[in-house]
Amino acid sequence: MKILLFDIDGTLMLSGGAGRRAIDRAFLELHGVTDAFGAIVPDGNTDPAIFSEIFANHGIAAADDSPMFREVVRRYVLHLPAEIEDSAQAHLMPGVVPLLEHLAVDKSVALGLLTGNFEETARIKLDRFGLNRFFPFGAFGSDHGVREHLVPIAVQRAEVHLEEPIGLGPHVVVIGDTPKDIDCALVNRATAVGVASSRYSADELEAAGAHHVMPTLEDIPTFMNAITSGESSLQK
Repeated sequence: MKILLFDIDGTLMLSGGAGRRAIDRAFLELHGVTDAFGAIVPDGNTDPAIFSEIFANHGIAAADDSPMFREVVRRYVLHLPAEIEDSAQAHLMPGVVPLLEHLAVDKSVALGLLTGNFEETARIKLDRFGLNRFFPFGAFGSDHGVREHLVPIAVQRAEVHLEEPIGLGPHVVVIGDTPKDIDCALVNRATAVGVASSRYSADELEAAGAHHVMPTLEDIPTFMNAITSGESSLQK
């Protein structure tokens, strides 16, 4: 059994800035901060890490488990549905739905999420395009603020979902579009599949150590080869 763990932003879809706008609204309402997100580069970071960086950038002391931190997250969750529904730039990445439909009927694989999003906001984003039906389990930024710790959590949830032992190893496949997605796979002895359809090039993902790199998720045979082959392959 292969456990396929998909990142969301830049891999499955883009929200067209909806997340950033919802965060900015939350910080403006609670702390009077405009453009709270600023120049932060979110690529591969977890939401807790991003929120902590925003608080630090604006000189606001707020521990991750503090009421202040939790309240700004609550406001973010509250604003995100409207922001993403109204986001004209939100879109699926190429090939996502055909690939997921193909995988959903393949009994040799199980689909899950591995994302830095809070679980609530991950589900809100995926709901915009009806993708939640493909992902019965996953690990999220709300589970841990350090991405590399999410792989074991996702595997544990896969074991509960499938009612069988899974464990870590190359049969666990992390699919993502940033070097941090690749890093978290490698640290956990998982197979890393890079998708160069967003900010990072195939060369950058290969340099990060990806076992396989694809330009998009459109080529289903190549993807299936990547998750079943023991050898690295690079399609440019």
